[in-house]
Amino acid sequence: MPPSNELVLERVPAAPPVLNMTDGAVSDATAQQWADASNRDSGWWKWAQSQDQLFMLRYLVGPALIPANEVEVLQHGGTVEQPDCNLYPLSWKLFPVGADGKAYFARKNLPTDNTYTFVVVYSGPCSETLRSSSGSATKIVDFTVDTTVFSAGVLRHDPVLGDIWFADAGGNCQDPSGPPSAWCGR
Repeated sequence: MPPSNELVLERVPAAPPVLNMTDGAVSDATAQQWADASNRDSGWWKWAQSQDQLFMLRYLVGPALIPANEVEVLQHGGTVEQPDCNLYPLSWKLFPVGADGKAYFARKNLPTDNTYTFVVVYSGPCSETLRSSSGSATKIVDFTVDTTVFSAGVLRHDPVLGDIWFADAGGNCQDPSGPPSAWCGR
């Protein structure tokens, strides 16, 4: 039986407690609300990729954060199977995007207007599966070890999807573009 395109969100885990690094600019409760919204966004991301809904992915995150190989598969009627290790982080920190963060995102030609970024750790090893419209599968290794990733964005309130964290800039600690040292614990 083919998959249904009905909008049904699987059970989405609450984010672990957020370490709030904003020096009180954002309350701990708000930081946690944003992290939970990011997890909700990840649940919708998983649904959209499994249902070949590229338009929805572009509503959930900025276009630069959707990997080109995933766009290619989805544009040709395929799907992407995302495991939870690629969607729901092990740990969360919320940082302000200061001048060093804006400069980092500018070097990557990403939006620099976000005020906050999540610095999260995903569990590795972790792989996703790209499935073409003909059914052939390609496994993509996303992380070989636990990996720190940045997700700069804003909270969006959607009447259908609920609260989501719309990220449009990102990166990781291995990035040669030189992310802020505070984000990588240096």
